[in-house]
Amino acid sequence: MEKCDTIPKLIQHNFGKWGDRPAMCMKQFGVWQRYSWQEYYQKVKHFSLGLISLGLKPRDVVCIIGDNEPEWFWGEFAVQAAGGIVTGIFVDSIPSEVKYIATHSDAKFAIVNDQEQTDKFLQIKDELPSLKKVIYWDPKGLRNYDDPILINFIEVIELGKKYEAAHQDLFEQNVAQGSGENTAFIYYTSGTTGLPKGAILTHQSLITTAKGFTSRYPLNENDDLISNFPAAWVGDSYFATIPHLLTGARLNFPEEAETLAQDTREVGPNFAIYGPRQWEGLVSEIQVKMIDAHPLKRFVYHLFMPIGHKIADINFKAKTPNLFWRALYRLAYLLLFRPLKDQLGLGKVRFAVTGSSVLSLDTFRLIHAIGIELRQNYASTEAGFISSHGKGEISFESVGRPALGTEVRITDAGELLVRSDCMFKGYHKDPEKTKQALINGWCHTGDAVHINEKGHLIFMDRLEHLGELSSGVKYAPQYIEGRLRFSPYIKDAMVIGGKDKEFVSAILNIDFTMVGKWAERNHIPYTTFVDLSQKKEVADLVQKDMVRVNSYLPEPARVRKFVLLHKEFDPDEAELTRTRKLRRDFMEERYRELISAMYQDGKSVTVKAPVTYRDGRKGVVSTDINVREVAAET
Repeated sequence: MEKCDTIPKLIQHNFGKWGDRPAMCMKQFGVWQRYSWQEYYQKVKHFSLGLISLGLKPRDVVCIIGDNEPEWFWGEFAVQAAGGIVTGIFVDSIPSEVKYIATHSDAKFAIVNDQEQTDKFLQIKDELPSLKKVIYWDPKGLRNYDDPILINFIEVIELGKKYEAAHQDLFEQNVAQGSGENTAFIYYTSGTTGLPKGAILTHQSLITTAKGFTSRYPLNENDDLISNFPAAWVGDSYFATIPHLLTGARLNFPEEAETLAQDTREVGPNFAIYGPRQWEGLVSEIQVKMIDAHPLKRFVYHLFMPIGHKIADINFKAKTPNLFWRALYRLAYLLLFRPLKDQLGLGKVRFAVTGSSVLSLDTFRLIHAIGIELRQNYASTEAGFISSHGKGEISFESVGRPALGTEVRITDAGELLVRSDCMFKGYHKDPEKTKQALINGWCHTGDAVHINEKGHLIFMDRLEHLGELSSGVKYAPQYIEGRLRFSPYIKDAMVIGGKDKEFVSAILNIDFTMVGKWAERNHIPYTTFVDLSQKKEVADLVQKDMVRVNSYLPEPARVRKFVLLHKEFDPDEAELTRTRKLRRDFMEERYRELISAMYQDGKSVTVKAPVTYRDGRKGVVSTDINVREVAAET
């Protein structure tokens, strides 16, 4: 294993070590299909040779777009085995975004999931002169497509089998010639402040990052993982795919995004890693179920949850609860927490991790309260695995100690610098930004961080997003937004401030499903999202959560005004990135008039918005978005 310095070498090693043991499991039509390491290896081998027969050369780029399914990863590893480079595209990208990445990366081939993704490439293929073939793995709906650029995934495998007959041992030679210094993947970053940048990562940087991760979270070949991060995002390689290759843990693929919860419950993973939005979604799901639950279940929940919080708080202080509290917790665990964990599919979890951005502290505390040891992780595309909590040193505020082999520094401006073997090589076709990010061997993360007396990193926000009001008061937008999203009635939030502003304000999205249920229970009539969002009763409901969040903040940094937006934030309108991060500069410009009203004592702003009625009809409505002041107390 130590000699395996590339991803294909890891696969070859595992094939030799585990052979017929299950490596991947995919749920199809309600049945779990199992693939052994031998089948896995053969698929990668023949698809790689098939690509070579179609003209793939070393250092050629292949882009992949589709759901997390075995073919995505077989395609990725096959390209890398041939000396090629992979770039991923998020599955909900629109054709213009697909075109940008395919053009910028000079992609020669595209591997796609289904008819929807095929259509995107057929729409733009005349604008991609370098593109040779579009290879699809789900043929449903494509029977009558006759464009010569298209070819089935299975056909490429058959081509590879024929090519192998005339080129014995070519695949093995290609794998042996691979080097850890070779580029494995170009990850296009979220692009919160402009066009996405292509971060170049080598085999060595990806494998080193995953090794650092598995040293904190030891896994083995008997463990199960769930593939739930977008494969186009670097977090999938760091925390799922390459740990699976390093340890032999089985990688399980849910049937659909909608069946993730049920499929996770069936698998019973030993390790769970979700982004903050997903953990917050799980907590919201718990709260939703409690609102609609039988009165007896609600009574049990409200009776035992404070016990869970008490034990969690004791554990955070690295203390041992006394016999009385341990006995109470065992009863609470038996009657509430164990069934709750099972319903969430987390009954067997040994390690639970969050990362990507700041997690609501309320969410973090509740997950611990039900008996799941959730740890913070801190990583980035450019700097790799930076830090995480170790066992017995978990705290709300920090993202843990630096990872093994990672050096950190904090500049006078508060920016975190990182140096390790996990770092990226630079940005594809962007030497200027590369020079700004990599200086004297240090990666400039752009994150505002400080180190506490225990040596833990405290993540504040992106340096460029850490706010300062005209009074000089500092505030952290992500911290406030995370706490707001803890509410079952608030789906998303964007906090506003700046040196030209005297106070903090917020633009909020209501959770239409939850607020709709609340309105029906309270006999409040409404017609559309637009109508519901501007009800005074809804504003009063949300204001209770605003007051709750303000109670955690220093008085000068509290939210003074807010608006309930008439629509959800939408990645298709460039308001969010494909990983659901806010594009703040764009949003502040787009909603400039609305923001001005909050700071110029405006009472409302008139907007026109498209709506879809319950019967399917579409129309445009004009509505007044009201500016609300946050009361000092409820």
